[in-house]
Amino acid sequence: MTLVIINMITEVLQAIILSYAVFHCMEKSKNYIKIIFLVILYFIIGQVINKFVVLDSALNILIIHTLTLLTTIGVYKNNIKKAVAAHSMIYIIFGIYTIIFSNLIFEDMIGSLPIKYIYYEKILVQIIPLILMIFGIKKYKDNLKQIHNYILHEKFSNIFLIISYFMDCILMSYVLSMNVENLFLQNIVYILFSIFCMVIIAYFGRIKKKSEQIYQLNEHLEIKNNELRKIKHDYGAQISYLYGLCLMKRFDDLKKSLKDIISNNDATPTAVTVTNNEKSLLAAALRPAIDKGIHVIIEDKCDFSLINMNELDLFRVVSNIVNNAVKALNGKGLIIAKSYEYLGNVIIKIENNGPKIPEHHLRNIFNIGFTTKENSDKNHGYGLSIASDLVKKNNGKIKVRSNETVTEFKIILPIQ
Repeated sequence: MTLVIINMITEVLQAIILSYAVFHCMEKSKNYIKIIFLVILYFIIGQVINKFVVLDSALNILIIHTLTLLTTIGVYKNNIKKAVAAHSMIYIIFGIYTIIFSNLIFEDMIGSLPIKYIYYEKILVQIIPLILMIFGIKKYKDNLKQIHNYILHEKFSNIFLIISYFMDCILMSYVLSMNVENLFLQNIVYILFSIFCMVIIAYFGRIKKKSEQIYQLNEHLEIKNNELRKIKHDYGAQISYLYGLCLMKRFDDLKKSLKDIISNNDATPTAVTVTNNEKSLLAAALRPAIDKGIHVIIEDKCDFSLINMNELDLFRVVSNIVNNAVKALNGKGLIIAKSYEYLGNVIIKIENNGPKIPEHHLRNIFNIGFTTKENSDKNHGYGLSIASDLVKKNNGKIKVRSNETVTEFKIILPIQ
């Protein structure tokens, strides 16, 4: 009976820590009713799963984690990403606490002290650390919120979620190691562990790919900077010469020199393009963006002859999307165009880092005549509609998503 009470107190303290920390990360006001509500919800989840649902204790770890996460998302459904980051951050702290105190230290003490002291051991290594954690979170709550804001700012929410479930795998492995007969659940844990490893590898692979793009762009920018330095040096010498002619009042020579400079001057492009094929359809369609001074990265990795759509129509589709992006960027920004084959389809993605398209505009963006600009002469709002019609005519799909960071158009066309 005493052991049951100690375990219940432990679960209450864990619910208090999770609810208080999540609430403080999510809100500024002190709404104790909401904190108590969260405590009750988290505690009930733990009690129901551990006491009434007949499952293996190792699997219960994963179920309780998922249910508390879904509860947090349900309470803070207006800002899911923020809620996931807060919950995952606190859960990782719990995972570290459980590994150190409940498993390593507690098991070591059980092996070295008489069994009659088990209640004192549990109080010492489970309840007291949790009480200290409550005071620590209360004292350093502002630091905790700063870490939470940093996670959101650096977009680490997904990786913290992965790490929190990785903690589950470690704890489940430990529980299963004490029950070697349950081979089925052991195999489930190993499969989950493998999946999490693959997700982490894929996540960092995506980061590596983005970093390579940035590295390529920086290399080309450095080349352009060197060209601009040379141009600056040449023009500096010419301006000095012209100034000398002006001082000497040799105006005829000054006029002739100015005329020669103008005649020999070629416009210096300000944009940077990074592409693996200068003659590709994507490169041709993105030429207007480059001419406007917009930086462009092109990754063309598929053969467009595999699809039913003819080259001219595909060029019209991509051009209309690019023209829309050029207007949004207003001569300043970045467009990334990719093409690749995936599950029997050719995928074309065109991303730009322009302003976010409002949600209510996204619903109508492919409608005929829809535009956010002044359209009294009815000459605007047809480009994206034409692109959508051409794609659908060839049994394809066109999608758009937009947030504060990127606006992406995705074209999916079936391979013949």
